[in-house]
Amino acid sequence: MSEDRLEALADMTAGVDAENPTAEQQSAQKQEQHAAQQSEAGEREWGLMLFSIGGMLTMVAPELKTVYSEDRCFMWGQHMHIVSEKHGWSAPGHSPEFALLVASVSFVVPTLAILPAKVRELRKQQNSIVGRVVAWWQRRKGAAPAQEKSTAADSKNGSE
Repeated sequence: MSEDRLEALADMTAGVDAENPTAEQQSAQKQEQHAAQQSEAGEREWGLMLFSIGGMLTMVAPELKTVYSEDRCFMWGQHMHIVSEKHGWSAPGHSPEFALLVASVSFVVPTLAILPAKVRELRKQQNSIVGRVVAWWQRRKGAAPAQEKSTAADSKNGSE
């Protein structure tokens, strides 16, 4: 009978101990939580880096959008974080240059994709400001304006 009481008392003290961890136990728990938070942050940073790269690539090749989905990039980030810790690499969040590159590319790629076609379109319109500037620039550099070049090429092709 006294053994039953001792077991009940042991269960009660174990419960009290679990509810009131020692300073060492509290410190260990905080360190574990901090390590888990740091790991998750690193995983997200690596995943975000790949997602950003994918965003740049999908500007040129939209069919890659499913390849660079947020979930797939986060899964890759989890694996990449483990490798980066193994080799002592810093997470990409510590690189403001990468953030600047991604932000810049998101402006440059669409501009380079659209601007040449717009310039060609406006070049054909000799009365537009851009058409006049292009013609002036071509004359200044010693080149014939676009219309004159095409007329000369057409007459040359027709005479052969």
